[in-house]
Amino acid sequence: MSLNSTSQLLIRNADELTGKVLFANPEDVYPKEVSSQADVYAWCQSKTCADALTAAGFNEEKLRLTAQWTIEDGAEFDVVVIYQPKAKELLDYLLAATLPLLKENGQVWLVGDNKSGVKSSMKRLTTHLDDVGKVDSAKHCLLYTGYKRGSAKPFVFEDWVTTWQQEVAGQTITLCSLPGVFGHGKLDKGTNLLLNQLNEHRFMSDVSHARILDFGCGDGIIALWLYNKTGARITALDDSALALKATELTFAANQASDALTLVASNGLTNVKGRFNYVVTNPPFHTGISTDYSVPESFFMSVKQHLTLNGELFVVANDFLRYPPIIDASLGGHTRLLREQGFAIYHGRQIKKR
Repeated sequence: MSLNSTSQLLIRNADELTGKVLFANPEDVYPKEVSSQADVYAWCQSKTCADALTAAGFNEEKLRLTAQWTIEDGAEFDVVVIYQPKAKELLDYLLAATLPLLKENGQVWLVGDNKSGVKSSMKRLTTHLDDVGKVDSAKHCLLYTGYKRGSAKPFVFEDWVTTWQQEVAGQTITLCSLPGVFGHGKLDKGTNLLLNQLNEHRFMSDVSHARILDFGCGDGIIALWLYNKTGARITALDDSALALKATELTFAANQASDALTLVASNGLTNVKGRFNYVVTNPPFHTGISTDYSVPESFFMSVKQHLTLNGELFVVANDFLRYPPIIDASLGGHTRLLREQGFAIYHGRQIKKR
């Protein structure tokens, strides 16, 4: 994993990264480079980044892929480095979670690409920190720092969980979400269309014994709906630790925890076995950029994870060029619906002649 432009800006100021340093929401393997001069910890929200750090030789005892960093994982940091997330609510969450871990007079560094909205985040820092200012800018990125002069409010994870009742495709379910999770606090239009389409689908006769995979589970709405519809055990996969935690909370809120298997995975890398049904509203962004690599990799490898006659359901923005990739993998597809800027595609694993 190459270093992105935000980490290259940090490199220009690396001499100031000393003592005990926590990287929150890192985007590449830069924490490994800093570990040669400081006592570095990394709190990843992305399985992809966590895997890259592990492969680069980062100390696994100081690496966490979790929704929450606890005092037991490490505290009394001299510097907390936060990479600006796409969702502003997630920045608030990361600040609230890390400030109690920071020493008095310790520093918070916030770095981000201009397109990420980092320019407007300076006021968010001033709410919690003193002497906030811009330190450097380059490659269309900004670096802000601020100091913790007083005590921080204790972090209460439960305060950040959004819970609501959602009616969708003939079901009323309780959903739980966290900042930064796809569709946070609302029903995504594409997901709504997909579930209504699935509500009309004729599943296999013994579907309660089927293996079903929700790829890119988000807050767990697709996975839980499928469980309620079929009675089958559900495997829910996501790259995001926050999404996996949200799905866990959603199933718990609906007394369905025993039916859920969670998998943290970059694509289908950590998936084992084959499934009768794979359902997805796949991500097509990495950070702030459109990135076809995740769905392309998924489509080309899903064939190895479908049973004979196994079915694939995909909802996506209709401008995304997915049909040729599905055809290359499964030999064909059917567009079930095109509406409201979305398309729903269906593919099937057929026996080779």
